[in-house]
Amino acid sequence: MVVYKKRILRNNQICEIILDNLKENDNIVKKEDLVKRLINWASLSTIYRGISRLEKKGLIVAFDAANDKYIAYIGDRSNKSLDLAFFVCDVCHQRFWLKLSNTTLEKIKREIKKLYDFDSKFVLYEFHGVCKSCLLSKKSNSLNLKKEEINHENSSYANR
Repeated sequence: MVVYKKRILRNNQICEIILDNLKENDNIVKKEDLVKRLINWASLSTIYRGISRLEKKGLIVAFDAANDKYIAYIGDRSNKSLDLAFFVCDVCHQRFWLKLSNTTLEKIKREIKKLYDFDSKFVLYEFHGVCKSCLLSKKSNSLNLKKEEINHENSSYANR
C-alpha cells in the first residue's frame, strides 16, 4: 500500500500562487512548467482546479500555441486586452513571444467591436517560419557547400 504525502496547499491558496508565478514570469507561462513548479506543494487536481477557477473568474486565459499549452494572466483588465504574438521556428522549433501594442491592432479590434459587437480580451497571433540563427547557419552551410563544389571541380579538372 502506497502512502501519499499530505499536500500543504489548499484550493484557494493555489490560486494565489498561480497568479504570483505568472506575475514573476512576465504574465505568461507554459502550463507544464507551472505544474512542475507546484507539484511538490499541491496535487495535480488541486493545481488544475486552481487554473480552472482563475479562468472562470476571467483572471487568466489558457491557450494552445506552437503545440504547447500556455497560461497568461489578463487580470482585471476591464478595458484592455492582452495581445500576444508567437514566433515558431520550423527548423529548430524554438519559440519566441512578445506582447503587442499597436494602434493598427487597436483599430482592427474597434472595427470588430463595431461590426460584430464582440469585445476581445485576448488576441493571439502565431507565426511559423525560420529564425535568424537558422537562416544564418543555412546561408553559411550553403556557402561552404558551394566552396567545396568549386574546390572539388577544380581538383577534378586538374587531374584530367
